[in-house]
Amino acid sequence: MPASRYANPMKRSTALALLLSLPLATVSIAQTAMPMPAKPPVAPSESLTVNFNGNTTIFNRSTLALLPQQTITALDGHTQKNETFTGPLVTDVLAKAGLIPGDKTHALILRSYVTATGTDGYFVIYSGAELEPMFTSGKVIIALTQGGAPVASGIQLMNPLDVKPARWVHGLASLTVTTTH
Repeated sequence: MPASRYANPMKRSTALALLLSLPLATVSIAQTAMPMPAKPPVAPSESLTVNFNGNTTIFNRSTLALLPQQTITALDGHTQKNETFTGPLVTDVLAKAGLIPGDKTHALILRSYVTATGTDGYFVIYSGAELEPMFTSGKVIIALTQGGAPVASGIQLMNPLDVKPARWVHGLASLTVTTTH
């Protein structure tokens, strides 16, 4: 009886597994070696609208510049370079809009999340605790300058702790605080 081409299913399975794993290994290596693609430019934002507890507060670049400023350094996943950004903490802006951190608002902050939206409609969500210094050592800022010059997208949300800049919001236009009960 002639040997069937299907006589050894173990060899077929091993060969198939090796063939299928090659493209994945190639893609994995390529993704770690190359920087993320550059984000297309967005319309610059010149003001920031904060919605909290039924109230709307509007900040322009000048009023944001009057708040205490923080300088952070973050690795830009697009350029693979360390960049320096300066601006107020998100929580300082939220405090001016009425969400003042303290013992009385501790539980409120833990039950809240903030939706940050850019001029292009891109949005991200942060938990209240991720932003508040009483709960984290991170400094999430609303960047007004990059390397000492105005941010090209006007106002930008920056989180130096994120490994990828996926939650950086270029052209930051609004922050909306939502509290769950």
